[in-house]
Amino acid sequence: MSAALPFRLARATVFAVVCSGLAAVAHGFAGGSVTAPGLSLAFGLTLVAAFPLSARERTAAGIVPVLGIMQVLLHLLFSVLHVSSPERLAGHLHMPSLSMIVLHVWAVVVTAWWLGRGEELFWTLLRRLGSRIVRVLSLPRPLSVTGVPVLLTSVVVKSTYRHPVEGRGPPL
Repeated sequence: MSAALPFRLARATVFAVVCSGLAAVAHGFAGGSVTAPGLSLAFGLTLVAAFPLSARERTAAGIVPVLGIMQVLLHLLFSVLHVSSPERLAGHLHMPSLSMIVLHVWAVVVTAWWLGRGEELFWTLLRRLGSRIVRVLSLPRPLSVTGVPVLLTSVVVKSTYRHPVEGRGPPL
């Protein structure tokens, strides 16, 4: 099933909010600072990356690589925007520690699982709504033979049993 433009934009926006928001919060907890232009740039970058991938349903396994790449890019973006001079930039861009790598991997896996569950829920909802709309559209419609609408209904045949059970309630 393929999504229409409004659904694609909504899904890409949710992905961008989660991914850039998680990166900004984690960067702040690690002692860095995130400016409003930096967060806007991170959101825009993530939205542009997510939009082409939002046409079809994705699983958590399909979301992991995209999240991993975006985490690395957003980490570098926030690190570059965090420093104020080129000399500090050279000192800031260093080999990441093991704890930083573990936290990035953990964030990617948990977020991918969460977004994968959201994808599953979203597409299940779309399928159910689609089947209900088809059911509503296939209901009998009034016929107009002489200009007067006539509704066709099915004929209910009564049971031929001697004592049929017709509904709930105490016996008579």
